[in-house]
Amino acid sequence: MQRNLLAGAVAALLTLLLSASLTAQEPPGEKSQLTPGEISALEEQSAKAFEEGQHRRALEISQQLRDQRPFNVKYQVDVVRAAGLLDEKSIAYEQMLKMTRQGVAYDFNQTDDTLNIRKTELYAYLNDLMLETMVPAGDAFVQFTLPGEAVDFRSITWDSTRERFLIGTAKEGKVLAVSMEGEAEVLLQADDRNGLWSIGGIHADSEKNRLWISTTATPDFAAFKPADQYRAALVEFNLETLELIGTYFLPVDSLPHELGGIAVTDEGHVYVVDRATPIVYLKAPEEDRIAGFVSSKELVSLRDVTVTPDNSRIFVSDSAKGIFVVDPVAQQAYMLSGPADTNFGGIEGIEYALGELLIVQGGLQPQRLMRLKLDGAASAAEALIPMAVAIKEYDHPGLATLQGGNLYYLANTGGKNDGAGAVVMRTPVAQGSDIVPPDMRKMQRTLEERRKAAAEKKQ
Repeated sequence: MQRNLLAGAVAALLTLLLSASLTAQEPPGEKSQLTPGEISALEEQSAKAFEEGQHRRALEISQQLRDQRPFNVKYQVDVVRAAGLLDEKSIAYEQMLKMTRQGVAYDFNQTDDTLNIRKTELYAYLNDLMLETMVPAGDAFVQFTLPGEAVDFRSITWDSTRERFLIGTAKEGKVLAVSMEGEAEVLLQADDRNGLWSIGGIHADSEKNRLWISTTATPDFAAFKPADQYRAALVEFNLETLELIGTYFLPVDSLPHELGGIAVTDEGHVYVVDRATPIVYLKAPEEDRIAGFVSSKELVSLRDVTVTPDNSRIFVSDSAKGIFVVDPVAQQAYMLSGPADTNFGGIEGIEYALGELLIVQGGLQPQRLMRLKLDGAASAAEALIPMAVAIKEYDHPGLATLQGGNLYYLANTGGKNDGAGAVVMRTPVAQGSDIVPPDMRKMQRTLEERRKAAAEKKQ
């Protein structure tokens, strides 16, 4: 009963404080999408407005940016900051409420811009609720640590023929074969014969005895030559013998390129994403070339790709926009939807397994792993289940691979503690049912504090 009363009181307070801003909202409808250049221009205008004390202008621009990129936490924070400076409590609290529903974290006490809106129970409740999302939850285990700079390790796959992880590096273009215990040996290394550069994606297809590697001439590559900049290719090897079978270069153009994650279907369709220019490329099984498969003005920053074994759906993670879904049979594409106030931002790694998507949100705060249960048409996530949240070893976790009921992933690609090496972690795929949501944790703590206070008064 106490729990229901507390929840009811908060809901009533929210209704009262938010009513003005809710009635002022525009009617739902499609918003025209701005180009990346237009977004950058707005960011500059927003920063200038904050700096010059034009708080109303800062709020308007921040709201426009948030509406364009609803998963971007910075834009949401800026809305609260600007509303706080204007003492627009209803706008600030509405945005904070949306952030708590998205499960994102920010401590608004760390900025003086919120001084005007702090002295209410609602502000304290919402800010504390966001802090709850920073509490580590779920299971994540360190499988092994590799020596070297963590940012150098860009890709991982499981090779069932060797019973080893294959991990690619950027600086020397190496492929390491690593045991479950972390014992590593160099399997391949970039040279003039194989033509590899920095390795951005890797996939071991044990059924077809193929090793696929996406590689790009990046400035991170030790033997980088300026004349090669933006050259990129998908390279095919015999998985067992490591014999070079084919090199499929991207078409020559004036665009920047950086190939990343790879996905392969049962029939041998090979998809690879371009992280510099948002294009998904396809190497069809009957073709001896790679070609652009799909792009969209909706896409901004592709990170990874996964596919259903039967090639009925391709899922592409975009760190800014969410999950782009392609139906190659119907020749349709759309952004994956989810429950209200879902945040699909910052997805660095994505894997498909039995009607679910496993996503690594290394670019969100708190950094987390989530399991998405898809509907029958794979057009929406019906449920979002946290698997591991705010684990202390996390520093921008990235690409992942599935093996034996576990998701293995590069946990610290951000490189803040490069001296500690590259950490590969493991989280059970079935993990998530035991994680207590932040709002329930806060509720339990509040009730416990009240019980203690009541007991102390009796003494």
